[in-house]
Amino acid sequence: MRVIELVFCNSDINLQIELSSEQLDLLHKLCEESNPYETGGIVIGRYSDNGVTAFIFEITNSPDDSIREMTSFKRGINGLQKRLDKLWKDNLYYLGEWHYHPNSLPIPSHSDIEQMISLSHNIKLNCPEPILIIIGGGNNNWLLNAMVIVNDKIFYFDESR
Repeated sequence: MRVIELVFCNSDINLQIELSSEQLDLLHKLCEESNPYETGGIVIGRYSDNGVTAFIFEITNSPDDSIREMTSFKRGINGLQKRLDKLWKDNLYYLGEWHYHPNSLPIPSHSDIEQMISLSHNIKLNCPEPILIIIGGGNNNWLLNAMVIVNDKIFYFDESR
């Protein structure tokens, strides 16, 4: 049974994101292990039949070819296609990205936004509306932010627990 820990909502585009307590705990763990370096990975899940809710079922760690620095992160690709191919059979898909801004606010940078717009145009990903979850802060003071790109526009989500 999935226990939903966090729901992000955006009424402008009638979309919400559900994140389980297990996945949220994993995000915090991965960020703690990476601090003071940025890290990230991909978000895997599926949409509800009516397209209103994105259910996140898996958060990946950063691939081993990723570049993690104190103020930047470039996600690698090693192993991701194999993982996505396997999950495709279970009707789970690439929904977007996540990354960590250590000891900082979870506000997307200009390059974060450019990357998400670029991903929305990537035909191979088949994800025209990618989600980005950013975690900021650290240890006992986690901050989260989520956004989605729709037709090259950014829509931010409000957090509700």
